[in-house]
Amino acid sequence: MSRVEQLGLSEICLSLQSDEKKKRLKALEKFENIVSSRDWSKSELLEIWQIMSKHLAKSLTDNAESCRNLSIEITKILLSSLPGLGKNIIYLMPVLVRRLGSQEMIETSEEVRLNCVVLLRVIIKKYEEHLPVYIDDIMVILAKTVIDNYPKIKSESCEAISELARSIPTHFYAKNEMIVQPVLSNFKHQHYRIRVASVKAIGNVLRYGNNKSLPDVASCLAARLFDQSGVVRAAVIEVAGDWLLNLRDRYSWWFKLLPLLLTGLHDEIADIRLKAQTLWCATGKQFLQENESDEKIKDKMDYLTSPPEHYPPGIERPNLGCRIIVQQNLSKLITGICNELDDWLADIRVRSAQLLAVLVLNAEQDTIQHIEKLLPAMYKACADEDNRVAVNVITAAEYMGYFVPPQSYCRLVLPTIQEGNIHFGHLAFFSAILRNSPRQPLVEQLEIIARFLHQSYICRSKKAKYQRELLNCCHALLQVCQEDCVIVSRQLFIAIFTAWSLSHEQVTQNFAKKLLEKLREKSGFETLQDLYISHLPTLLDDLEKTANTWTAHSAEVKIFQLCLTEAYAAALENFNVLLLILRKTMEKDCDVELKLKLFIHLSELFQHRCEFSTGHEDYNKFIVEFLKDILIPYLVWTAGRSAEALRTAAIGCLCAIFDNQVDEIDFKQEVDSTFCDKQLFLPIFQEIKPVLISLVDDNSRKTRLFALRAIYLMINHASKVRGLTEEDIIEIYPGIIRKLDDSCDDIRFAAVETLVFVWKASYKHQFNLGSSHIDYLYTSIIIHLDDPEEHFHTLVFDAMMELAEIEPVMLADKIERCKINFRNQKALEKLQDKCRNLIN
Repeated sequence: MSRVEQLGLSEICLSLQSDEKKKRLKALEKFENIVSSRDWSKSELLEIWQIMSKHLAKSLTDNAESCRNLSIEITKILLSSLPGLGKNIIYLMPVLVRRLGSQEMIETSEEVRLNCVVLLRVIIKKYEEHLPVYIDDIMVILAKTVIDNYPKIKSESCEAISELARSIPTHFYAKNEMIVQPVLSNFKHQHYRIRVASVKAIGNVLRYGNNKSLPDVASCLAARLFDQSGVVRAAVIEVAGDWLLNLRDRYSWWFKLLPLLLTGLHDEIADIRLKAQTLWCATGKQFLQENESDEKIKDKMDYLTSPPEHYPPGIERPNLGCRIIVQQNLSKLITGICNELDDWLADIRVRSAQLLAVLVLNAEQDTIQHIEKLLPAMYKACADEDNRVAVNVITAAEYMGYFVPPQSYCRLVLPTIQEGNIHFGHLAFFSAILRNSPRQPLVEQLEIIARFLHQSYICRSKKAKYQRELLNCCHALLQVCQEDCVIVSRQLFIAIFTAWSLSHEQVTQNFAKKLLEKLREKSGFETLQDLYISHLPTLLDDLEKTANTWTAHSAEVKIFQLCLTEAYAAALENFNVLLLILRKTMEKDCDVELKLKLFIHLSELFQHRCEFSTGHEDYNKFIVEFLKDILIPYLVWTAGRSAEALRTAAIGCLCAIFDNQVDEIDFKQEVDSTFCDKQLFLPIFQEIKPVLISLVDDNSRKTRLFALRAIYLMINHASKVRGLTEEDIIEIYPGIIRKLDDSCDDIRFAAVETLVFVWKASYKHQFNLGSSHIDYLYTSIIIHLDDPEEHFHTLVFDAMMELAEIEPVMLADKIERCKINFRNQKALEKLQDKCRNLIN
């Protein structure tokens, strides 16, 4: 009797047919011990299987979950050990398809379903030759189990699908479509391991099956490139690389596959970037090997052996195969990239921008034929609110600068920018492509570019980002073309100077000044003022043409203000144009705020006149015309707050014109070149004098203060040109004396200083003003020695000490007569001592 006959398998078979669950389970346990505890030969196992296969298949449908599960375990043991004969699974497959592949899942136990899928994997591995007969059943089963709610079943099903595809690719080819959508449904599963398994499974489904559904699959895979799990993204890269190397008819699908792999070159994880780079290089090399008989490609392999001279530094050039693949498929990718650069999801825009940079780097000169279609999307992306998008698109534009000749991109870019609705994205793109262009070809286009940049509608924007990008364009030209920029020095100056004048950000202003310094250096000027003197006339002429339309907020006003405050030497050199502009902007009906701004900035301008050779007659005539026609009318009192503000600004400007910071009358000192001609100065002095006397009593504190300062300066200047008279002193000093009682202390302080200065001028000119005026002076000022404000009565005392020199006898008598009425006896005694010393 054989060992198999001694087992008593018939008893086990009878027990498996029992109605009692325990009896059936006990029989299965006994049978499991038999098959797993002894070393059976293959013939013995085959004999056992022939006896028990039907019963085990029936046990797969047992009502008891434990019996079903145990029967599956026994079946796995036996099938793994049996020879791969088709008859071994003839009863098993119908049961599996009925339990797992029905419209409604019959097998309710998750553990049993999982075990069934594991059993199916055993069948796929062991019975590869017999699988074609059951391909439909297996596909039905896997289409159901891969969407099972139990994650482990999903994972095992994905592995089973991959194994099935590799085992019988010929038969799988015709059946794979039914499994695609079920696998894709797992791409958004919450467990990353399921997503990874699904990605790998779909890779094998399309590699070994037909690829009609590749467009849908590629879209789903592209979405997984945004997966938070790096393992999932790595799986996508592996699948894309495998398809590029091994997919049937892959050349037809380059345009779908390239974005999947090339996006990985910018992944956050270094290992994924390295993997993508390795697969991409392998794809290019394989392409060359497969097409080495192609004459065109062979020629490129023979002659394009070294990289071009002008190539992005620090970047490894893609191999020839990679470049050819991209060049052949770029036209199919452009539309999709342009659309996705405008997607509402920021991550999609970022990935598209990164992909664009990679494609441009690979396409090289072939980018030229596609640049026109790319421009609108790149302009917008350069201005994207997400900086990651802008940075990558600008990188793509910089690569274009290396590969696209300036003549080509100027012909395409400049017309699109000139069409209007320009934003900083246009200029960000333009500056990026400029800064990496080759020098000599760019020099040939320099005049066209500079002429474009200096146009008023291009350079007169008040938007901060726009100004920075405009300056970046100018910087790019200076950086690339160096000394060759001298031919467009004027245009670059206007563009940079205008951007500076309109900017409110200190960083931008500093950048603009730095660029002007660089322009000065490249143009051969010694100082910035020399650069201004050379180029400002053109700018002032342009401003003069529109001066009658200015308001306080006009761009031209900002430019003109910077001319006055920064390019002061050049502005004063061009006083004729300056006067024309001021006549138009200072008319009575012009914007009050504008006039206030101009007066303030003119004050700054006149303070720099010492740095300008103002000695010539024309300059003095300019000052005369400016004073008579523009400034003096605004000094005359008129009602209203606006008029009051203008008076203050105008008299401040008057002080700036005559302020040479001289506090002492010294005839040996060099006379200020402004109005050194007595004949020019005196008429102006006589015209302004009564106005100043009236302004000393103006309602505005600042106006009164400036009026006292103006009197001080005018008296000083009149003294220098020998034009001061006794009548001038007599007319002026009473108004100053009145200000000793002003309500504002700073006015009183200034009045004391001015009063002393006026009378000292009279004394040094030896004017005979008469005792009545001197007596009035002493009487008016001495009473302030008892002022409660300590600083003021100290100033008055010091003033009296100086004024005592005029008539010490008169002052001594006055003190003696009224000494008893004063509290400040100490000051009076010192004054008396001073007078005695002067008398003796």
